[in-house]
Amino acid sequence: MSHTQKLYLAATGMLSPLGSSTEMTAASLRAGISAYRVSDYENLQDGFITMTGIPEEIFTGFELEIDQGSECCERYDRIIKMAILAASQVFQRHPVSEPVPLVLSFAESLPHTPNISPEVMLDNLINQAKLPIDRRQVRTVHTGRAAVLQSLDLAQRFLYDLQQDYVLVGASDSYWDYSTLAYLDEAERALAPGVQNGFAPGEGACFFLLTRHPEKAHVQDGHIIALNPAGVAQEPGHLNSEHVYRGEGLHQAFLQALQAYEGGGIHSIYSSMNGEHYWAKEYGVAMTRNESCFCQGVQHHHPADSYGDLGAATGAALIALAAEDLGKIKGPAAHLVYASSDNAWRAALLLEKIPQHPTVNPKASPAREAKIP
Repeated sequence: MSHTQKLYLAATGMLSPLGSSTEMTAASLRAGISAYRVSDYENLQDGFITMTGIPEEIFTGFELEIDQGSECCERYDRIIKMAILAASQVFQRHPVSEPVPLVLSFAESLPHTPNISPEVMLDNLINQAKLPIDRRQVRTVHTGRAAVLQSLDLAQRFLYDLQQDYVLVGASDSYWDYSTLAYLDEAERALAPGVQNGFAPGEGACFFLLTRHPEKAHVQDGHIIALNPAGVAQEPGHLNSEHVYRGEGLHQAFLQALQAYEGGGIHSIYSSMNGEHYWAKEYGVAMTRNESCFCQGVQHHHPADSYGDLGAATGAALIALAAEDLGKIKGPAAHLVYASSDNAWRAALLLEKIPQHPTVNPKASPAREAKIP
């Protein structure tokens, strides 16, 4: 992504265990509310897994007819309904005059746990919910927590290479599935009595609308939110690897995300850390090597400690929450968002709150015939 081709935030929509919108989720986080609850899922040690979830009335009160495809299960039903609710919020807040491209992220593949088909998701978003999405311009990324941040390169190409005015980006994911929890339980990663290094499996959905036009972005106090180019790298020593874990992948993602930033110190970091000890090392490495870019006493937010691990929806939720927080800061400011997947992918992104002036509008790429693979 060219450093002059920023993406501007037009609207967000979120459904999390802490709230039915971005604002409600952010308010619950500020209030210190936790969505952690003991679930009915029993682990191998006869304990019960601590999880977070969307209130059941959200699903039972859902009025649209849902097509789960041939692989019907409770998890697919939840993922589809959350996606429709979160994406619908976006277009309620920022109506568009014609269908927009979509970059949709999904979970990493887990043993014995098939992922929901992108076609099934699209059938429901477009045919059932009637959302203004151009099915001919849909791309998918299947790398888990880091996927949404990775997908911003595709979003940039839709906006600048193909001269689209908007692109919808986001994900919906859920751990509420027996086979998924059994896999995590066997690896001693699902939080439960006696598990010293686990996380709370959760669920949620978050989507946001991006534009290349500053004048079409959401304005608050004369400022808009700009997304800088994401840094993307791989960690050789990831959770499913036998290589030594050095935290190099996240460091490289930080370097890429910060290399073109010319503003002041970064106020806050929003991260995908979920309570597992593993993730602390790479954060320490990345911060130590890039300390000069951050304000003294920089705030580190890891909302999974309150709303659980949202899987593939993690990156989108972090972006939406960081943008919501930036909107409350007076004048220009910047936050860093990063997400790490179970496998090798690491991604980081800088969000800036900048004045909305005509000169902010970046020079668009020349229109040309272009295809996105």
